[in-house]
Amino acid sequence: MSFQSRRMVASRAAAALRPRRLGQPSLAFPTIAAFSAPLSAAFHSTPLGASDAEGPKTKQPKVKKKTKKTAKDKGGDRQLDLIIGALDAPVSEPPPASDEEMARRHAVGRAYNIGTSERHNELNHDLNCKMKMKQLAVDMLPKDSMWREEALRIDDLDGPPMWRHVPVWTAPIPGFNPSQFNTDDE
Repeated sequence: MSFQSRRMVASRAAAALRPRRLGQPSLAFPTIAAFSAPLSAAFHSTPLGASDAEGPKTKQPKVKKKTKKTAKDKGGDRQLDLIIGALDAPVSEPPPASDEEMARRHAVGRAYNIGTSERHNELNHDLNCKMKMKQLAVDMLPKDSMWREEALRIDDLDGPPMWRHVPVWTAPIPGFNPSQFNTDDE
């Protein structure tokens, strides 16, 4: 099913679900005029006082004024048209970068990867050294002692260390001091 046919089905479904005002024809309940019989020939005869010399009178077609159709007249919904227009919008792609720009981007990405890998390795090396030193210190404590139990106790109230990097969406502002803006009286 193509997108245009889906759009037509969606707009017709929306029109069917929309509440109708009194006096508007509905396709589900046609008016009586739609089933009436054709008018007799006597109805089309000449009016009183007119002579037949002028010839038979013909019915003049009514001139319909052309009006601008709104979204409601077309049977569409404005919000549905906006959504479909947004979905149909062409995707614009950025122009291709030059070779120099691609080389610069590659160098920046490479430097970023190297820097984050070094920071990761330093952090993990530091933590590994601390864990080994703690394990050696605990092994030196006498067995079944209060000191050993206290050393092996895990405290859940401690958070991450203050020096650890916290991921944020923007870069830090130089010279910014959050304590100047802290209004808590704690």
